[in-house]
Amino acid sequence: MDKLLWVLAPLVLAGGVVGVLAWRGRLPSRTVLNAAFSLLLLVYLLVTAGLGIFWVAHQHLPVFDWHYVFGYAMLVLVAVHLAFNFRMLWHTLKRRQTPGTGAAGAGTLRPAGPARPRVAAGVARRPWLGAFALLGMGTALGTAYWIGLRQGRTELRVVAGGGATPTDAVANAQAAAAVVEAFHEFSSHSRSGVFRRAASSDWDTRPPPFKALPAATQQALPPPLKARAEGLLTRQGLSTLLWHTAGISLERGGIVFRTAPSSGALFAAEFYLAVRAAPGIAPGLWHYQPQHQALALLRAGEPGPALLPAGAPAALLATALWRRSGHKYGDRGYRYVLADLGHALENTRQVAAALRGSATLLPQFDEAALAALLGIDEQQEGVLAQVLLFGAPVQLQALGPAAQVPVQAGPAALGVTEAIHRATSLRGATAWTASTVPAAPSTAVATAQAAPDPLPLIAARRSHRRFSSQPLGAVPLQQVLVAMTTAPAQLSTAVRVHVLTLTVEGHTPAAWRWDARSRRLLYTHALAARTARAQARAAALGQDVVGDAAAVLVLTLDRAAFAADPAGAARGYRHAFIEAGLLGERLYLQAQALGLGACAVGAFYDDEAAALLGVTLGNEWVVHFAALGVLNPQG
Repeated sequence: MDKLLWVLAPLVLAGGVVGVLAWRGRLPSRTVLNAAFSLLLLVYLLVTAGLGIFWVAHQHLPVFDWHYVFGYAMLVLVAVHLAFNFRMLWHTLKRRQTPGTGAAGAGTLRPAGPARPRVAAGVARRPWLGAFALLGMGTALGTAYWIGLRQGRTELRVVAGGGATPTDAVANAQAAAAVVEAFHEFSSHSRSGVFRRAASSDWDTRPPPFKALPAATQQALPPPLKARAEGLLTRQGLSTLLWHTAGISLERGGIVFRTAPSSGALFAAEFYLAVRAAPGIAPGLWHYQPQHQALALLRAGEPGPALLPAGAPAALLATALWRRSGHKYGDRGYRYVLADLGHALENTRQVAAALRGSATLLPQFDEAALAALLGIDEQQEGVLAQVLLFGAPVQLQALGPAAQVPVQAGPAALGVTEAIHRATSLRGATAWTASTVPAAPSTAVATAQAAPDPLPLIAARRSHRRFSSQPLGAVPLQQVLVAMTTAPAQLSTAVRVHVLTLTVEGHTPAAWRWDARSRRLLYTHALAARTARAQARAAALGQDVVGDAAAVLVLTLDRAAFAADPAGAARGYRHAFIEAGLLGERLYLQAQALGLGACAVGAFYDDEAAALLGVTLGNEWVVHFAALGVLNPQG
């Protein structure tokens, strides 16, 4: 709000001055008003152009998005307007206003002769004209706003499922799967959908970037380690894990960047730490405060089994503040939140392994029970992941399944976002048992140690939007693909990897499917050499980062595969999106290790992206773009 007041203050002041002068009967002539407001327009033009150029260059924003193009055209028209009015403006500023002399329009405050209020000539001749123009402009703006909010609104109608008894399990699962189908279609981008749909809820303004808990006792954490070492379950080890998961790695241009990428740098995720046994950190439930690199105590004492299953020394719980992403991306934000969380949790996994421990993602847990223990409102902040932390690799086995949440009919405060989160949630605590994994052979340990240390890679990782025109080597491309798909699936086997080769050595422009087992690219179809970049750019909402890349890696979800998830199709949808984020972060880190540039992109036309890959939406859903290429040496 402070920013808005600063921007509008000159306009309000100018309007107030004009209003006071009109009330006193001393309204300046049309020429003087034109000159004054032209001067004000010139100031706003220069500030707008300067800020626009700065942010496009500084944040590597797409230069030719629709609103930017219209803005450029407006700047040209305003410049022409000022050029035509510059002589008048210059003479008006030089002319000294002398009361009692001069003809109409010469800039006098009061004409000679009998005293009477003087107004601009056009207003005096047609007093109804200005009011009619203001009324028309207000009506047009109001209509446009109404259309933007209401036109083509498609509500996600949720039909209630069964109850909570075992006999209702099938009905609950079917209803939840139907919500997933409806949500994915509703949140898909298409060229016609821009006009057919609007947001399903009022997202209001963006929440603060950090969750503040001023009344909680804080415990400062030591600086994170910069290289792999021994000991995850220590104060130093957990500090290192948390920082590499969601810590602050850079502050630039008023934006605080984290160690894991996030759509729009919005960072919707929050992280909580449940501790049973970790030297240097008292048992209890803590909230990670990245702005202070500290823990805030929510509840002292050993956590219960819902937060921390028996035998687990510690657990990381991930939530998301829906409005952090939703205020910008609306209902599609839930997709971004899941993929972004996958990015962060892949860092968690790799850092835990680098510290000789393990981080295991639980596929089943009770969101409502965890939310109650965390003291959060699920309509504002929802639990999305639970990760058990051990000092050594372990294997987990579920002792009993959780139940699907009965789908509730009726409106939801956050529209389809709340509906999809309820549909992908489970009820009923699942008990787990852990067993230590046998020690790996010395050759396996040596191989793991030879892999790049993830800590410096995570610390240095950035999203790069500018690429060189130099072709990408076929070997580095394969290294990235292998790094993405070698690790076993953590939550879902539904993710598929496709590649668009635009300028890759030894490859013509074409669409390919990656076969992880044979480590080969399987040819799908050719792309026209002259239009391949334009096609990729157009499918990605005209974003240059995709059109300028040497290769575009595209992740899809096999619908049959996630529908077969043991926790149900709806939960499988969430698992698959998080899994896609895990793969996406591996891409980032391998690109960093090879000195390449990479940038994840979640905004694209779903139908055009599927057509570009040669997949049918009935079989696969496109969920993730990633641009890859040789870095531009000029940044």
